[in-house]
Amino acid sequence: MRALGRARRCWPDSLFAQLSMILVISVLSIQLLSSSIWYDVRYSQVLEAPARLVIFRTVDVMRHLDNDRPIQALNSETFHVELRATPLPMAARMDTAQKNVERLLQDALQRETGDARQLSLLDVALEDDDGHPGTWSSLFGFSRTVGRFNFQLRLSSGQWLHIQAVQARGWNGRPAWQVLGDYAMRVYLLRALAMVAVALVIVRLSTRPLRRLVHAAAALGRDIRQPPLPVEGPREMRQAAETFNLMQQQLLDLMGERTRLLCAVSHDLRTPLTRMRLRAEGISDATLRAKLIANIDQMDTLIASLLDSADNSATSNVQVPFDLTELTREVVEEFVDTGSDVCRDSAPPVVICGHAPAIRRVLHNLIDNALRHAGHARLTLRLTGRWVEIILHDNGPGIEDQKLADLVKPWVRGDADILGHGLGLSIVQSIVMAHQGRLTLSNKPDGGLRVVVALPVTQS
Repeated sequence: MRALGRARRCWPDSLFAQLSMILVISVLSIQLLSSSIWYDVRYSQVLEAPARLVIFRTVDVMRHLDNDRPIQALNSETFHVELRATPLPMAARMDTAQKNVERLLQDALQRETGDARQLSLLDVALEDDDGHPGTWSSLFGFSRTVGRFNFQLRLSSGQWLHIQAVQARGWNGRPAWQVLGDYAMRVYLLRALAMVAVALVIVRLSTRPLRRLVHAAAALGRDIRQPPLPVEGPREMRQAAETFNLMQQQLLDLMGERTRLLCAVSHDLRTPLTRMRLRAEGISDATLRAKLIANIDQMDTLIASLLDSADNSATSNVQVPFDLTELTREVVEEFVDTGSDVCRDSAPPVVICGHAPAIRRVLHNLIDNALRHAGHARLTLRLTGRWVEIILHDNGPGIEDQKLADLVKPWVRGDADILGHGLGLSIVQSIVMAHQGRLTLSNKPDGGLRVVVALPVTQS
């Protein structure tokens, strides 16, 4: 269980890495299995020279037999011949390496004699000088090898010549390290790298629609009016893209229905509010008249805020470059003209791509909040790499740290004693996200609230 737990911790987290790991392990496993094929081929290559030398000696024996020389005179410690009237029983089954050696002996014999003779291999072995079976080091040439052959062939007289021979290879065509390097390079390194590269490309192409779906889901959270996903790739990914597009369209329809409902409700509410305002203005009691008109104004503001909240992304898909510095100057001057305590630090021109009226609404809401809670506001623009930060300071009482995250939620107000509906920062958050930006709220060490809106800068 511990080993399984460690393996799970080492297992990659992403789908691309998991599929790549599976393919790489599969490729390496296939390479290891293919080594058995190389073993058979190399086994025959190492025995090729000894086999040809044994055939040369066998042909000499056949010539001596034609001269009626005693066969016993041809035997030695490494070469033993015997004439038999009937063949020895053959092996019931031979492996691939033994079959290759048998064909090698038959081909060499036919080349030397000029005619095809029946030859059957009884046994063959690759051994070292001490008579131990050959190992991988023998195949690579790190130790001296000898071939032990046991075969029989049919003579023209009908008899069978049984031969048992031990023949050293005598020389190595290539150094052992060169053979090993060639094996590692061609069989493992080059083929493995090629197969792994192809596998990685295939996995990358296969997971690209999934990555596109992930990016689209993240973008949908910032701005629901994203272009639909292209329906392409494997069948499962096409189905996922179609389902995603259908979900996005349903959300758009739902938001459109909500906006139309709020517009209808606001229209129905504003008509009686207008009548109430006209009647309130006819009240002779100035104090009562002022209170009623103030209440009507609050209801008008609430209706306008609801419409802004419902429709804050309606125009966010209209993305055009504009000068953010100039826009902040205009907004600050509008507040200054009304006598508000708002100032702005000088900043160079900064061009961003977005919907200028929506960003203007962001600035208005933030400055309104600062004036409502602190009585003044200071606005600063700061470039940080590919981002521009709109920083708004005030010297008000600030907000409790545990409540900062809730301020961007609808109907949440920082100070219940101050008039408002708790929709200003919610609208700001929606607009900023629709522009792929970030909204950050924090308390200043010396008191007051610091609001930072980070927006991407248009690259020239």
